[in-house]
Amino acid sequence: MGNEGPIVITASSISKTGECLERGKASRYLVKEARYNCYKCMVINMQHINVIQYKESYCDDAISDLGQLCLGITGDALLISMFRAQAAPVPCPIRGPLTFTYSKGYGECANPVSQVDSCSEDYRLLFRHQACADVPGSESFNEELVCLGSWKDGANHYLVGKIGHIHAKSDEDRYRCFILERPRHPNNAHTWNLAQSADATCQGLISAHEGSKTMKLTKESHSGRKCHFPGWVSAPGRHWLTLDGRHSYFLYHKNTSIRISNGTQAPENFETRGHTDIRMVCNRYENHHHHHATATVSTTTTTTTTTTTTTAATDHHHDNNHDGSKHHMNEDVVTIVAHVTVGCKSGFQCLRLYRRDQHVIQVQGGELAFNPEEACSAHYWNPATANLTTLVSAGGRSSSCGPYGHYKAHGSPGNGRGGEGDGCSSVTGRTYTHVTVGCSSDEGNILKLDVACPEKSVLKYHCNGRWEAEGVTYVVASPMSRASAGPRRVCFTYTPVPPHPSYSHTHTITARHDVCEASPRDAHIAINVTLEGQCVQAPGSSTSQSSGGRTPPLLTRHWVLCCPKH
Repeated sequence: MGNEGPIVITASSISKTGECLERGKASRYLVKEARYNCYKCMVINMQHINVIQYKESYCDDAISDLGQLCLGITGDALLISMFRAQAAPVPCPIRGPLTFTYSKGYGECANPVSQVDSCSEDYRLLFRHQACADVPGSESFNEELVCLGSWKDGANHYLVGKIGHIHAKSDEDRYRCFILERPRHPNNAHTWNLAQSADATCQGLISAHEGSKTMKLTKESHSGRKCHFPGWVSAPGRHWLTLDGRHSYFLYHKNTSIRISNGTQAPENFETRGHTDIRMVCNRYENHHHHHATATVSTTTTTTTTTTTTTAATDHHHDNNHDGSKHHMNEDVVTIVAHVTVGCKSGFQCLRLYRRDQHVIQVQGGELAFNPEEACSAHYWNPATANLTTLVSAGGRSSSCGPYGHYKAHGSPGNGRGGEGDGCSSVTGRTYTHVTVGCSSDEGNILKLDVACPEKSVLKYHCNGRWEAEGVTYVVASPMSRASAGPRRVCFTYTPVPPHPSYSHTHTITARHDVCEASPRDAHIAINVTLEGQCVQAPGSSTSQSSGGRTPPLLTRHWVLCCPKH
């Protein structure tokens, strides 16, 4: 790079440099500069697909011999670097989160410590510089690095990238070269030394300890194994879908990481992430059984209602076993601190995971904290107000649909209508007459809704998972036929209604496409039904239980996956 602007390279010429006349050994080329009618030797090396470096001799109008001209290139000749314009970025050789200290030649800024984080894309790093009161030239600012190429030359490891900060106005300000010293392991920590060039060249970089700016990056390493998410999260498969089908959750890196992406398709490469993806890495387990403050958690993702009692993290305790996955394998509720990255924003989040059924889980999460020790504190984590997200395993098998029987619809607490009305002319929306749950050996996992208006039809749903909480039965089901824009999954709830003089065994049934909530308010379907008769042919034993032969117990906690607070 230089002040001449973009350079165009063809098979036989380099713009603003000359035309190639002869190729010699060891990447040497005889080049003629037409504007001065002189000849020079250029030693050109492609260090990376995005980086070319060269040295050149003086241009001589009397000598055109390549070997003789190349003798004029001394060891301290100027090294010129060219970076491919609009280059495709490459994965950075280092990954956050790390802490670092830095120096611009006036002393090391070490207190407060600065931080570097990996972004959602593995080719971006975010350096958060802190200002030190006793160090001239230090300042508080963020600097983003996009990695464009890395290579090794002798004992040195080089990195070229494009930086972005408030002072960068041109390509000369943005392109920088780095020397990276690979990790050593003193005091149970990984340490990198990094030196940055003063301009858009690699000229003057001698070692990782000398440069316009030098940095020392440190990543603490935990003794013992890595933290893993519970085995029951990956037992049915590593691909989960939100209830509305808008987002996918993928487990990878041997259950240590979760990636959240838009859409339902699994990525071809889990390491390639988009800028809208969220990455969650298991950091540690929290022992929520020792938390002494109680709170109530709702099954809704918006408003909070008192349905489930759980414990808040006011007095949280760390699980000394960072892995924790085997220790918590048989627990239906676990609390985990995860490192979360969204774009170049990152932090630590308290997550509570709930096993509802073999193929249904729920996630609850707090706000992002700077340190993992603070993530589950009351300042960042309140299970009474944290949102819930329901996840269904992709391709999950059949499950029980709830209390079997034939039900008659006789009233509506909300958006749905129940009844046997003869005419439909004055009715807006659907009118439901009967609900059938199971009732045959081949349909034990099917829920049917008989519709009278606007036209007679039967809606069938294939049940994927079932659980109970505070007397309410929750069932996640998939429509057996749907329009292209119709919901992929529906969450049904069965709530017992207090005895009525005219009816007994009455339930309020609601259905939602986005959240699992028992309230009939704003539900897509909300009807009152009364048991009309037991099944004549009871469903077979193989279909009367949840998949895997496990009927979820009454749970006292719900789990939610929360995105970082904006």
